[in-house]
Amino acid sequence: MKFILHNLRMIWSRFRSNGWVLAELFLVFVVMWFLCDSLGCLKYTFYRPLGYNIDHVYRLTTIIGGATSDTTLTNADRYLRALKKLEQEPSVEAAALCYWSLPMHGSNSYSSLAAQDTIGVNARIINTTGGYIDVFRMSDDPQRPFVETPSGWDNVMLSQAAFDRFQKRMPTFSLDTPLSKYGDSTSVVTQGGKIEAFRTYRYGSDAPCFFYRMDENLIKRHFTDEWAQIVFRVKPAADGPDYRTNFIREIAPRLDVDDLFVADAVPYTEQQLQFEVMNGDTDKVNSQAIVVLFLLVNVFLGLIGTFWFRTRRRRSEIALRLAMGSTKNQVFRLLAGEGLLLLALVTIPAMIICYNIGIAEFTIGRTELISTWPVEWSFVRFLLGSLAAWFLIALMVMVGIWFPARQAMKIQPAEALHEE
Repeated sequence: MKFILHNLRMIWSRFRSNGWVLAELFLVFVVMWFLCDSLGCLKYTFYRPLGYNIDHVYRLTTIIGGATSDTTLTNADRYLRALKKLEQEPSVEAAALCYWSLPMHGSNSYSSLAAQDTIGVNARIINTTGGYIDVFRMSDDPQRPFVETPSGWDNVMLSQAAFDRFQKRMPTFSLDTPLSKYGDSTSVVTQGGKIEAFRTYRYGSDAPCFFYRMDENLIKRHFTDEWAQIVFRVKPAADGPDYRTNFIREIAPRLDVDDLFVADAVPYTEQQLQFEVMNGDTDKVNSQAIVVLFLLVNVFLGLIGTFWFRTRRRRSEIALRLAMGSTKNQVFRLLAGEGLLLLALVTIPAMIICYNIGIAEFTIGRTELISTWPVEWSFVRFLLGSLAAWFLIALMVMVGIWFPARQAMKIQPAEALHEE
């Protein structure tokens, strides 16, 4: 306690010069909190689980064209036959056929369902065969799995995000609540189980989706000449760096159906990278990271420079304390304690400003300042950003004091006093 009171008296005695340091630390804390919050949200968003797995997953690239030997075949017939052949391959663990329903893909379709006629939710439609869940290893309801959901658009499985949206607007909402097509109160859509939360891509929030299972009859009836997407999961023991080459050479010819040809099997990890580039996420992340790192380096150098210069100016004081019997460790603890106490004095006011910035951001309007990434604003998020900012600034203060203080302590007290 005496140590703190002594440092407070020293700060007050130099209030004119320390006032500028306090103002700088206050501004630096606010900026540093923003930088730590941005970097932390970026890292959390990038590395948190997708809710599905794309390792060992491939997407078929198909071509339909040329001479046909059977004019009665539709595109649906061709895709279904190719899917059956693919499922019989020894190296394939699971396969699925879908329409505009792949994650990390620019082809989408949307629709709305309603509860009690007026409580509607809009979500992405996932039209697919039963193997989709196994291909991407999503988590569905073991009591009511997706593969056992009746085919057609009168039966639906909601994703967790879609379920939460309904429940937010209707607290009594459950899996037993009947739904209807929005705008058509006479229709009845029965819920199956529920798909656990997942994101469509790494920089997205949890995706609200309506899952509809399709069987052969439905596909042949409603998607006669549409272009389909086929994805499959390879058994881990069979996958490897050469699998794609071997697939194109050995397996692809066996999957051809009439004038449908399998041209390639693209690893889904490539699909992910391509989507992020096309969606602008890669450029956005790189730009954000460069700006944040640039600001971080400038703050680092500026703050270190301030305390470096401040400590260098106190060489005579350091020499006098050494001449009066203080040890080098005692002098360093005094200087470091004063620097950390200056930081402590601005911490609470700066944290109040930061918290109000966050509250205003998420209450008044979600702009690009704080809500750059889909991470929910909370006190825990604010506290983690503040702690990271405090420790980084404390580190900068210690570095700015330690090196010049060590240099000043090497000089003989008499020489320093003579210079003064």
